[in-house]
Amino acid sequence: MCKASRVLLIACCCGKPHSTRNLDAFILPLFFALQIWTRELLQSDSTFDKALLVCIELHTQLHDLVKNNNSPTIYQELLSLITNKNSKYRPVNNFSSIAWNIWHITRIEDAVSNILINNTKQILTEEILNKINVSVTDTGNAFTASDVDVFSEKFNFKELIKYRKKVGTNTVAVLHKLTVLDRNRKPTREQLNRLIQENVVTSSPESIGLVDFWSKKTISGLLTMPITRHQIVHINDCYKLVEKYKKNKSNN
Repeated sequence: MCKASRVLLIACCCGKPHSTRNLDAFILPLFFALQIWTRELLQSDSTFDKALLVCIELHTQLHDLVKNNNSPTIYQELLSLITNKNSKYRPVNNFSSIAWNIWHITRIEDAVSNILINNTKQILTEEILNKINVSVTDTGNAFTASDVDVFSEKFNFKELIKYRKKVGTNTVAVLHKLTVLDRNRKPTREQLNRLIQENVVTSSPESIGLVDFWSKKTISGLLTMPITRHQIVHINDCYKLVEKYKKNKSNN
């Protein structure tokens, strides 16, 4: 990877989010700058391999896959702030909880990396569902606020985090397998149909609309959205929910 991208990534790591103020003002702009650069690199066969390396580095920031106590990833910093109580918290005027956010981005990553990119089995199994203590298998796009509350109250946080780690580890392996021949490839109709058959989406317009949205994406497009950009947006929301929970607790 080039020196410029390494410097930016180190800056992301050393920014120590701990608050939405730091994330919004410092880390997110750097992350999005790298993401824009990745998108530019993906537009050419000659820079595709470099784009993959940057994408993998960005993806690492969104997971708990490597241990470095001196420079934890953005997601690892978030994990250090999450408790069983604040993971379930949903502010009155908010749609989401930390639990929903993590489920949402993890289910989407699992489906996109394994169904649409690699055309293989998803990581999610009946056993994992039972351990997480949920019955839904979709991405949660069509959830209502009450659905979020029910999901957040019942789920097993530790098992959800384990599932996310498995998905992240698997995605890295999928990304390493890609070649320049995959750059402009789009998901096949068979792959898109699997999203419905395997209950990644529901019949609700807010959910099934993902099939049409992803059908227009090349592999390059899926790498930028949702594998990287989509996830950082929801992780940022989690940081905000941590702070809202603190504020709510101090006011009561």
